[in-house]
Amino acid sequence: MDIQSNIDIISNHLSSLEIDLLVLPEMFLTGFNMDAKSAAIPEDHSAIKALTTLARKNNTGIIGSLAISEGTNYYNRVLLITNEGIVGRYDKQYLFTPSGESDTFSNKQPTTLIEYKGWKLLPQVCYDLRFPENVRSIDYADLIIYMANWPIGRIQHWNALLKARAIENQCYVIGCNRIGRDDNGWEFPGSSQIIAANGSSTLIDENNNSLEIEISKDDVINYRSKYPYWRDKK
Repeated sequence: MDIQSNIDIISNHLSSLEIDLLVLPEMFLTGFNMDAKSAAIPEDHSAIKALTTLARKNNTGIIGSLAISEGTNYYNRVLLITNEGIVGRYDKQYLFTPSGESDTFSNKQPTTLIEYKGWKLLPQVCYDLRFPENVRSIDYADLIIYMANWPIGRIQHWNALLKARAIENQCYVIGCNRIGRDDNGWEFPGSSQIIAANGSSTLIDENNNSLEIEISKDDVINYRSKYPYWRDKK
């Protein structure tokens, strides 16, 4: 767990890009870590300030989840960071009980849309993906973003569920998954991808490289106008 090293990697990555939003995986500064006392940082931590500086320098937004501490409570929290600092928050609602996450972390910031550059973003984290009601309760996201530590043994679920969320919500879905192997021997294959509102145009990160793509909100609007299934949602 090397927070500064991960910030340096993000900085180097941004230096070669001109993008509106950088999407990072779950607990991107520390890896998925249930030792909250060692992994969690407060929102006024120097790492958050460094990310704000990077967002300002590169004129972009940065979104990903972090282990965040508030007093004696800990949260697996998504932060949207821009040149103004933190402009959006969401706490993972479905905490992964098999790992003991629900015994360590809480959730305070509810499922909510975050407005960013004319888009309605709906952040979600890993295990949330298995629970479609978490996003179906929201009207209506332009882009759902899933940030994850999803292991290779269940990657077929990741691929199928991301596509399902795009189809049923008629919007773009981004799935950003970590790569590599953690200290417990779990392997993470990436398979980060962007899925269009009709479930097609999937770009899969087969080589564990970053994806850079331009998407249009008009595509979502036009698709929903042509196939207004969303009007029948209960």
